[in-house]
Amino acid sequence: MKRRRFLRWSMGGVLMGSAGLAGARAWVPDFSAIRLESTGLDADQWALIAAVQEHLLPSEAAAPGARDVNATSWLQWVLSDPAVESSQCRFFRQGAAALAELSRKEYGKAFVSLGAREKEALLRKYEARADGHGWLQELLNYIMEAMLTDPVYGGNPGQVGWKWLNHQPGYKRPPADKRYFLL
Repeated sequence: MKRRRFLRWSMGGVLMGSAGLAGARAWVPDFSAIRLESTGLDADQWALIAAVQEHLLPSEAAAPGARDVNATSWLQWVLSDPAVESSQCRFFRQGAAALAELSRKEYGKAFVSLGAREKEALLRKYEARADGHGWLQELLNYIMEAMLTDPVYGGNPGQVGWKWLNHQPGYKRPPADKRYFLL
């Protein structure tokens, strides 16, 4: 089964089974106010994570990708929440560092500088490692979460993920001033 078909199928199932998937956060999604220093990841690690997410779910003419659904900003926002356990930030920091090191070892350059085939080969190698498989799986989870959330919470801008899945949002969607955590 092709990756995009699998993702479409699995995201549809996730959407049907957990309508409030991303709504469990109790903080305001203001991507401009993200405190990246609170995540413990540096700019190079965030660039690597963005490149991995975009490789895992690239944009296509008829389908949104990780960039289109604000997947990296969504993850930054989630990890900057003071209620998030430091172990979750450490997990992403260690995974990014391990993949960066593997990239330097295998190709002598940063992951973001690799071509598509090199990225694919490196991610396959990283996926074979126990820590790599779990890390990539979590990145995919956050891509799906960003794609499926109500746009009022910061991901899925313009309902791009919903439109791709032909999802009709429930009635009544919250306006920005009536989000559950503001009530």
